[in-house]
This record gives sequence, C-alpha cells and structure tokens, in this order.
Amino acid sequence: LQSCLHSTRREAKPFKSPKPFLQTMPKRKDKKNRRRPEPESSSRGESETASVASEMSDLWIANEASMEDIVKDLIEGLQEKRSATRMKALKKLCKLLQTKFAPEVLEGSLLTIQSVITNGLRSKDVKEAVLACQVLGLLSITFGLDLPNSFSDLLKVLHTIAADHTKNAAFRGAAFRTLAMLCFVSIEDPFAAGEVMKLSEAQFKSKEPGVTEGATSAWTLIASTMGSKVLANQHMLSAGQKLLIALDGKDADTKQNAGRALAMLCEACDEVEASMDSKLKEDIERLMDNIVDKLSDLATTSDKSQNKKEKARQRASFREFLQSVESGSGAVESFIISSNDITIEGWVKVTQFGEIRRWLGIGLQTHMKENPLLGDIFKFSLQYLSRGEEKEAREDKIQFAKMYSRVKKEKYQKVRMRKTQAMVRTEEDL
Repeated sequence: LQSCLHSTRREAKPFKSPKPFLQTMPKRKDKKNRRRPEPESSSRGESETASVASEMSDLWIANEASMEDIVKDLIEGLQEKRSATRMKALKKLCKLLQTKFAPEVLEGSLLTIQSVITNGLRSKDVKEAVLACQVLGLLSITFGLDLPNSFSDLLKVLHTIAADHTKNAAFRGAAFRTLAMLCFVSIEDPFAAGEVMKLSEAQFKSKEPGVTEGATSAWTLIASTMGSKVLANQHMLSAGQKLLIALDGKDADTKQNAGRALAMLCEACDEVEASMDSKLKEDIERLMDNIVDKLSDLATTSDKSQNKKEKARQRASFREFLQSVESGSGAVESFIISSNDITIEGWVKVTQFGEIRRWLGIGLQTHMKENPLLGDIFKFSLQYLSRGEEKEAREDKIQFAKMYSRVKKEKYQKVRMRKTQAMVRTEEDL
C-alpha cells in the first residue's frame, strides 16, 4: 500500500495556483493623494455656473452678500424651462424660507416669485404644484401682512383648485392648507376666511384622505381666529357633527385634526357657557356627551392597519383630547428658545403653534428667534443672556445631569443588590 501511495505521489504533477484577482489588478492609489480631474478650460465656466445651485445646501450659513447671490441664482433656476431644474430651485427655495429669515433679501424678487408660483399652480406636474403651494405658505409666514396685495389674487386660484374634484388629492390638500395660512397671517379679509371655512367643512366627508386631512387642518386653523363666542354659537353644532363623523375615517392625520378641532370647540363652549341660550346649551351638552364617548373609544382602541408607533400616538393624543373635554382643562405646550422657557396655553394657541411648526420644520427655532410675527401671535419676548450668565446656566445643566446620572446609578445598584440577595436566600432555602 505504501509503495502504491509513493507511486501516485511521484506521478502527480505539481498544482500551480492561479494568481489571485486582486494581484492582477493595478495597485490602487492612496485615497488621500487622489484628486478628481479638473474640467477642461472650455467648459469650466458652464460647470461653475451649474454647480452654484447644487452647492446651495452648503451655503445656508452665509453673510448678506452671499445670501443675495444665492437668491439670484435661485431666481434664475426658477425661470428655467426644464421642469427638473425648476423643481430643484423650488425645493431649495423652500429650504431657504424654512431655515433663514431674510425678508429684506427676498423683497426685490417677490413679483418674479409670484409669477413662478402662478405657473407652478397651473402645472400638470403634481409635485411642482405642491411645491408652489409650500413656497407660497412659507412666504406668508416670512412677510406676514407685509406680503404685497398682488398675492391676494392667488386666493381665487387656490380656492378653485381646492374645490375641483378632478384635481389630485395631495394637490387639493396642499391648496387647503395654503389658503388657511394666507388667511391666518397675511390677508385681513373675514369674508375670504369664511369662504375657506365653508369650503373646508364641505370636504369633511370626502373619500380622499389627502383632501379630508387638508380640509380639517385648514378649518381648524381658521376657526382658531374666530373667537370663543362665534365658535360656540355658530360652529359648534354645525361643524361639530361633521367632525364627529370624520373621526370614523381611516386616515390617522384626519382623526388628529378632527379631535383637536372638537377639543377647541368644547373649550370655547366652556368659556362662554354663562351667556348661552338654554336650548343651545342643552343641544351642545348632548353633542358633547357624544364627543366624550367617541374620544374615549379612540383613546383605548386603534385600527389594525396601524403600526405600534401610530397606535401609541393616536391613544396619547385622544387621551389628551378626552381629558380636556371632560375636565375643561386646556392644552399646554412648552419649549425652550435661547435659554428662555416659553409656555403656550389653550387649544387655540396650541393649534396655531402646531400648524406653524408643521410648515417651518427644522427652521422653527430660527423663526421663533428672528421673526417678529410669531412673537406677536404667541405673545412672547426673548431675553438674551450675557456670556457669563450663559456659562452659569450651562454649568448648572451639567451639574444637574451629573447628579441625575449618579442618582440613577445608585438606584440601579440597589435594585441589583436586592435581586442578588433574593437569589442567595432562594439558594439557601433549597
């Protein structure tokens, strides 16, 4: 057997392994030393001009001169014929309006932006139309009552779009929210606001979730400006029944808007209860009993199609609505801006703050600091601390965090010691 094995080994040819794939490839240069090839001199001017819009996201922190250049390049992009270029410019203009408060820079370009918005609202591309609505709403927050009167002509265009059942649902919902924001901060026309409320209330029964969400949001924001007496005497019974039916829908955002609107209506009724007619008071009490029953159901149950996060959000929101309606306590919203504790109380102001926060997104802090319109709406003024006071406040926060961490650690050690002792006793008993 050994001789056979010896012969096979002797006859076998030595195996030559092929070169690995990585060895056949040329050596890679060091990443640190690699550089991208520069464009040719003939196309450098065009590439620099085209790269200005793509580098917009890196230029939000800039001085006044660079901000003017950014706006100038944005206007050029908005006037391009290609829809993709216009869409990019609209998105960047939205981001600029959210993250920066610079009305003096944009003031000279408002008429051009208005024509772009008008063309965008007439566009067949739904995304471009929705972006045009968003730009218009953010402009109204930035300029407030200083927005030129020519923008009021867009109310009719938006009203027509919101009432048109052949339009896209997302576009109609955006039109409703933009109409409400314009009536809230930029246009002092009670008749126009009333017409938007009527149109919104008529869409509570729509089968399109985007339309009902936009309609309930618009109605709630405009209703927050009407006053408690008007809400209780004119809108509680008519709109309350429709909002109660809207709670039976499947869209979570529509339910949230309807619940918030009902909580605001009930708060208004509590404030003017003493001056109500006896018959009106009986009807409202009967309706409020139905509202309490529906809110209690939504505070404990949820839809099977919702995920855990949506279920928890719905239950928490409707528990807050239910508590407010039952006890008569208003909503409270607290936040901190530049070491200033600000508290907003009542469903009217909390609703308005929620809608402003939805429009501004990440730029809420910037506008709360610099936009005087928001200070007038929510009635607050910021007191800026000196460097020494800021340092003391920062040190106090650090000390509090250390103390909290130490207490939490001691509590964890006690719990662990208790569990260990319980295990030792169990082993001794055994």
